[in-house]
Amino acid sequence: MEIIYWSEKVEKFINNLDRITSARVRKTINSLERVGYLLGMPDSKSLGKGLFELRTLGKNQVRILYVFHNGKAVIIHCFVKKRWNISSKDINFARRVQKEIMELA
Repeated sequence: MEIIYWSEKVEKFINNLDRITSARVRKTINSLERVGYLLGMPDSKSLGKGLFELRTLGKNQVRILYVFHNGKAVIIHCFVKKRWNISSKDINFARRVQKEIMELA
């Protein structure tokens, strides 16, 4: 499955992570590319309404929010997880971008 980055900001975030965390993120993204829709826990989790999160474990837990669109995975937003829940700010941002992506169809 093809992976698309919604913005340069997402790619820069991944590139600026420390070496070990970046490697874990890339490994998880490669799993999504290889398996696509079939990727499940512990690597991927549905957040409902077509929004998903890729999950990396380790010292720095990174969350990558993405959607599927036209047979591709679109990575919308990335952040280092600091709390138990994903903040409403991050979810709301991802939902706005998701809506934009769906309107492009």
